Amino acid sequence: MVERADTTQIATTAGGRGASDVLFVHATGFCKEVWNPVIDRLVSEAFSWLSMDQRGHGDSDPGTPPNDWDLLAQDVIGVLGDRVDVIGVGHSSGGGVIARAESFRPGSFSHLVLIEPIIFPPPFQRMDGPMSEGTRRRRRTFPSRDDAFERFASGPFGSWAPAALTAYIDHGFRMSNGGWELKCDPEVEADFYAEGLNHDTWDRVETMDVPVTLVAGEHSNTHPRPYLDALASQFRDVDVAVVPGAGHLVPMEDPGSIARIVERVMAGT
Repeated sequence: MVERADTTQIATTAGGRGASDVLFVHATGFCKEVWNPVIDRLVSEAFSWLSMDQRGHGDSDPGTPPNDWDLLAQDVIGVLGDRVDVIGVGHSSGGGVIARAESFRPGSFSHLVLIEPIIFPPPFQRMDGPMSEGTRRRRRTFPSRDDAFERFASGPFGSWAPAALTAYIDHGFRMSNGGWELKCDPEVEADFYAEGLNHDTWDRVETMDVPVTLVAGEHSNTHPRPYLDALASQFRDVDVAVVPGAGHLVPMEDPGSIARIVERVMAGT
C-alpha cells in the first residue's frame, strides 16, 4: 500500500527483476491484476514491473468523490515515488492518468504506451452520459464466483482472453454477505466516467517531450481512426499502433499484442 496525502491507501503489486521498470495502470472499473496476462507474456529478462489499483478500484481505498483527475495523476506520482524514466503503460482512464502525471512531473516516464487513453478535446467539463448512467444501474453482486464468471463470459466480456477474465473475476470482486461483490462500487465507476471529460490533458500533451506509443483497437467504439489521428497530432513524438480485431478493451482481448508492443518499447525499437 502507498498512502497518499489525503490518507487514501493505493494498492500496488510488483515483480520481475532488473532495471527496466514498467508501471501498468488499468482502465475504469477494473483492477491491477487484469494486466497479469500481458505481464506473463513479457520475455525480457532485465525488467521489473509495478501495477496499481486506481483509487476506488481493486484493493485501494475509495477516496471521496469527485475523483478529480489531478488527484488521480498525483496518485500515480505517489506510487512512482523517486522512480524516474519508467515506461508507463496505461489503458483508457489509466492512459489518460499517466499522461497527465507526466505533464505534472516531466521525466517520470521515459516512454508512454497509451492504450485507448481518455484524452479528449475541449470543452473540459464534468458530464454524465450513457456510461455513467448505465453504470449506476449495474449489478453489484452475484450468488457465487462461478455465477459471475458465467455472466461475464457469456456477455460483455466474452471476447476476452480467458486468463484476463479469470483475473478480473478473482481480483475485481470480493466475498460479502450478499455474495460475490464488485470491489469497484458502481457509484465510484460512474464518477470516473463523469469526470473523464473534465481535465485538460488534451492541451497538456503537446508540451511533453516523452515519446508515446498510441494504441487502439481496430473496432474501437471510442477511438475511431479520425479521432485517433487527431489525438496523435497533439503529441511531439508519437507512433500509432492499431490492434486487428480488437475493440476498446484491447489489453484483455489480445494481451499478446500488447505484450509485443511493450517488448518493442523496452527494447528501444
